Amino acid sequence: MRSSALKTIPILLSCWLILFSSQAKAADSFTAGFDLPEGASYVGSETCLDCHEDIDDAFANTPHSVDRAFIVPAGQATACEACHGPGSVHAEDEDADSIINADMLRAMDDIQRDAMCLQCHTDRQLGWSGGPHQGTGISCADCHADLVHFKVEAKPAVDFRNESEFCIQCHTSQVTDFRMPFRHRVLEGQIMCNDCHDPHDGFPTDTWNGLSETCLQCHTEMSGPFVFEHDGVQSEDCTMCHKPHGSTHDKMLVTDGNTLCLQCHYEASFNSDDNWTLADFPHGDTLGFEGRCYDCHNEIHGSNVSPSFRDQ
Repeated sequence: MRSSALKTIPILLSCWLILFSSQAKAADSFTAGFDLPEGASYVGSETCLDCHEDIDDAFANTPHSVDRAFIVPAGQATACEACHGPGSVHAEDEDADSIINADMLRAMDDIQRDAMCLQCHTDRQLGWSGGPHQGTGISCADCHADLVHFKVEAKPAVDFRNESEFCIQCHTSQVTDFRMPFRHRVLEGQIMCNDCHDPHDGFPTDTWNGLSETCLQCHTEMSGPFVFEHDGVQSEDCTMCHKPHGSTHDKMLVTDGNTLCLQCHYEASFNSDDNWTLADFPHGDTLGFEGRCYDCHNEIHGSNVSPSFRDQ
């Protein structure tokens, strides 16, 4: 037992060193992209407030306020200097070019913008890399405009009735889906975009079917396991059959129910001459009167009592 515990020490130490080195790299990578005055050092945000009291007031009740005195992990910068770099030279000569000024910040590329925020928000580093917004030209400031003094076109989330309306500023193509007859009621505020989508990270990938895992957080009754599994449900994700934002079809299906089922459950002999027989069972009495497959096979995700997914 003791030997096993001792073996874990090098592993834990290695993990800590990797985390510490990644934070140090993030802390250094942002300011390294700028031509800063030689010998510039960090003097603390209180020095900045000697001239920039208006900025202090603007940030007074935000996570970036000087009073919070946050420190960049594995670095020396706090508050103002975390984004504007070491300010000792600027404090002496008051030259705008002796610090990372507004023009420099506006001219940053995507990588620099990401590095500026991620040097402190280290918990977002892994998720942001390869996430839905990384590399799209969207930076942290585009969404969190009320927390930084970048000028962006998006209105801050506080200007909207619910958080999802904020997302729709950019994701305008989803508005049509949310007005379909069968839909997730996002516009009504009954469900939020971030209930399914993490804006800083993608869908979970630690399972074989990460996308469906997101759906099953709410639709737990569909998760199983079942005695009789529906092969199609087990081998594909939910979006094979359902449109998650909204649809013109009942149950938010991608197409008419019978058409959807017959894409897989089709036999060459399936026709009116054979009384619409499927799996050796005639379906003419139901399909002939506009019945739907799931009128009878209503346990379509899986069943504990019926191999044909009927409720009895």
